[in-house]
Amino acid sequence: MAVSRGGRPATGTGVVRKLPTGANYAEALQHPELCFREPDLRHGTVQQSPVLGPKAISGNFASVFSVTARDGQRYALKCFTRDTSAIGVRYTAISAALSALDTGGLSQPWPVRFEFLEQGVLALGDWFPVVRMAWVQGTDLISWIDRHRHDSAAVHALADRFLAMARDLEDHGIAHGDLQHGNILVADDNTLRLVDYDGMYVPALKGEAATENGHRNYQSPQRGAADFGPAMDRFSAWLIHLSLLAVATDPGLWTQLHDAQGEYLILSESDFKDPATSLAWPLLLGHSDQRLRTEAARVRGLLGQPCSALPRLTADVLTLPAPRRTGNGGVAAPTATGGTTSAAAPATAPSGAIPAWLVDRVAPAAARAVPTNAPASATTGFTGRRPRDLAVAATAVLSTAAPGVLTVTVGQPAGYLPAAQGAALLASAALIGVGRRLRPECRTARQRVRGLRRRARELKDPAGAHRRLQQEIQKLDAATAKDGAATDKRIQTLQTDLRDGLARITVELNRRTDQSRKRKAELPGKEQSMIAAALEPAVRQHVEARLRATSIQEARSLPNMGAKTVEALVQAGIRTAADFTGVSYSQSQASGSRVAYFVRPGGHHVRVSGVGEARASALDAWRRSLEQRARASAPAKLPGPALTTIRAEIATLRAQYDREVKQAESKAQQDRDALQKRITDERQRLTADRQQRAVETQRKRAELLQRQKQLSGAEAERARVKGALSTARTETRRDLGVRKYVTFLLTGH
Repeated sequence: MAVSRGGRPATGTGVVRKLPTGANYAEALQHPELCFREPDLRHGTVQQSPVLGPKAISGNFASVFSVTARDGQRYALKCFTRDTSAIGVRYTAISAALSALDTGGLSQPWPVRFEFLEQGVLALGDWFPVVRMAWVQGTDLISWIDRHRHDSAAVHALADRFLAMARDLEDHGIAHGDLQHGNILVADDNTLRLVDYDGMYVPALKGEAATENGHRNYQSPQRGAADFGPAMDRFSAWLIHLSLLAVATDPGLWTQLHDAQGEYLILSESDFKDPATSLAWPLLLGHSDQRLRTEAARVRGLLGQPCSALPRLTADVLTLPAPRRTGNGGVAAPTATGGTTSAAAPATAPSGAIPAWLVDRVAPAAARAVPTNAPASATTGFTGRRPRDLAVAATAVLSTAAPGVLTVTVGQPAGYLPAAQGAALLASAALIGVGRRLRPECRTARQRVRGLRRRARELKDPAGAHRRLQQEIQKLDAATAKDGAATDKRIQTLQTDLRDGLARITVELNRRTDQSRKRKAELPGKEQSMIAAALEPAVRQHVEARLRATSIQEARSLPNMGAKTVEALVQAGIRTAADFTGVSYSQSQASGSRVAYFVRPGGHHVRVSGVGEARASALDAWRRSLEQRARASAPAKLPGPALTTIRAEIATLRAQYDREVKQAESKAQQDRDALQKRITDERQRLTADRQQRAVETQRKRAELLQRQKQLSGAEAERARVKGALSTARTETRRDLGVRKYVTFLLTGH
């Protein structure tokens, strides 16, 4: 890594200048031989889009172009579109810190070589800085997880590598500043690379302020510009590791919690800011896997903590207590959530292995398999008479004695007794037989014999039996996959229902509140109108008084307004300015000219001799000017009580509109809560059903695999099975025969 020297500085702590836009850079890069000074760039090839010329990846602060040098080396060229005023200083410090790292001591080659070029590109007639970074061939984190989510071991291994990279950063006092899916690339060898160092912290930048706060879906709600320091990656690191662990443990969580259109893994900004309404936290905190529950609870607890107080992500803090041993020698739970994740049992285990989250739910297959390598334990006969047995015994005795009793008491013919007694004995025997078959010892013995018979049939044709068992396993796996796909589709539908439902609630809320808010916004104008309306009587009275106090004689000052004209006005009843309210005109049919009429206060129209259109217009204008001056001097304030009444009315309306808005918001929140509860309950039910079915499926699969395994050495196995079958039949006849059952009914032993 290096920082170029030479040329005048384009950035620093001094003057901040306006930088080109992405389009400006794209235009300049159409001619690399003119816009670059570096020889490998000047003679390089800029990647082009089909129509728009140089292809750019645009972000908040820069546009990135791909340039391939003549020797085949490909670079990512970052051209800055926003001046942070300290680009050069920061990249110099970052370059020095990364260059000083002992790459042999790192867990993986995550740093990417770069150069800061002060005079990197010529655009808009001036030189601007760029960062030239070696192009990293890799897959962004979301795409990689989406492609490998069913490979539990691979995702566990990636979680371990991420944990190791986080340790590298912490050990050297470095923080990336924007750990997120787009800045973490998985190389072809599955090691990690970090790109985009704009917000990186290194010890030499201690005391500086952050230039960015990172992607909102990966940052703590508590993070601010003051958190620029070695601890600012910790929340993001915990979050990403939790997401990887969740997918490795239960791939279905990726389908359930990740939005294909969303810029996050399984948790987003809304889950951090409002965890109470989150759909993701209940699934993680209530998952059957202890490791996942523990780490989810840890990350959930980080939401309210200051960034500086967050703990480091290390293998030690991820370790769970030692597993509790069960009576059969198994373990009740895994031992770690991270650090050793790759050693954990995969969630989707091929060849019959039990997933980690089923360890404490599924008994080992060997414990359930039909034992064939040793004789089954001998039966011990009948034990413990039940009310049903007593009823069978009593009914059999009564049935047997009934013919004789009837013969003596009722006087049946002598020939009746032998036939009746025989029928009674047959009925008693059948009843005893039914009672015997219903005993649990007989059911167990029959199941044992049936299992051995089935096993013997399988061993007659081991290849065919193996093939049939394999077909059963494939059918079981296909049914499981189909069921999982249906559940995933239903969960995705629920997510869509939630998103659409929340949108509908918001639209309805806006519809209900917009009118109230609009009316509330109009209240100041309405208040002024009400005040003006309340003042209007006093204003009219004032204007009327002023006009009445102005004699029509004062109109003589108007042009072409002589004493004779004024006298004609007086004769018509217009003695003051208040004696007419305006002038109207009509067309004279005789002369074709307009005739003027004065409008009296009562609405009566008067024509004044000698006053034509011009004089009438002058008098009308004179009166209007008098009225305007009178209005200007009219009372402008209402009396206190009247003003108080208007303001009280406005306050009542304002409170009413506020109440309408609050009621609408309350109703919307209730609808949101009800919708979220319905979706959450349904999703939890689907998840619980899926886990229950998975337990049963895994049990069946383990049994089938065990039976397949036992097909090896078929001849010896068949002999053992035949011997066990013969023994089982002998023991059943000896210990559970009819005679034994009759004795058991009579004696209880």
